[in-house]
Amino acid sequence: MSKKPSNSKSGGNPPSGLPLLYSKPQMLDSKRHAQSCIITKDNFSFAKKTNSLPINTIEFIEAAKTYPIVFTGDENPLPVAMVGMEKYNYFVKPDNTWQENTYIPGYVRQYPFILFENPKAEKFFLCVDEEAPHFSNEAAKGANALFGKDGKASKFTDNALKFCTTFYQHHLITRNFCADLKANKLLQPYQSEVTLASGRKAQIAGFQMIDEKALNALPNKTYLLFREKGWIPFIYLALASTSNWKNLIAFEAKATGSITR
Repeated sequence: MSKKPSNSKSGGNPPSGLPLLYSKPQMLDSKRHAQSCIITKDNFSFAKKTNSLPINTIEFIEAAKTYPIVFTGDENPLPVAMVGMEKYNYFVKPDNTWQENTYIPGYVRQYPFILFENPKAEKFFLCVDEEAPHFSNEAAKGANALFGKDGKASKFTDNALKFCTTFYQHHLITRNFCADLKANKLLQPYQSEVTLASGRKAQIAGFQMIDEKALNALPNKTYLLFREKGWIPFIYLALASTSNWKNLIAFEAKATGSITR
């Protein structure tokens, strides 16, 4: 049976291991969220306290213009855009808007929505983070209702479901890409020390980067297979993005004194 996304009611809550940025995700329910809405304004305060954000391969071409793209250091590595060098996001400004002329990762844009899987039902269900700063349990003027008076999902909710579904589909492609990188030993642990504008030293560790020497040593057969799968552009975009470490140093200088600690 194929797994189908849904925005209907489902029994139970998401698993206990919550994804990054989410505090209280709840499956959408026409009764629980009958009056709930999303207040539409640029408020990215939820993304302040992180130095990295998940991205999919389809985002590399835009993300690589601003962020260093590295890979998580766990058993199943995935790409992330580095948005800070300690534990804060330099791209969320003091007024909680995002830095102009920089790419906003899809993971941030889908918030406060996310898909969770119900293995028994073999379906994915749309959830909303009830702790989101722009979520309200009460109707608000000019806000986007999650459900209509008829109990059916609103157009806004349907669009959120479509976005999250597309994001998840690209995540699956990204996961396969990373599995191939790992299988061919193209990822190596990364550790560095940088000097911040304040003069302090910051240790960058816990991530992996693509090893260009290992890439160049790939057998022709493997390289051609990567090209057939469409992985080669992603690899070179990730490699080129390493020049953006200097951007983080510049943004850290701007953020110094304005980040709430």
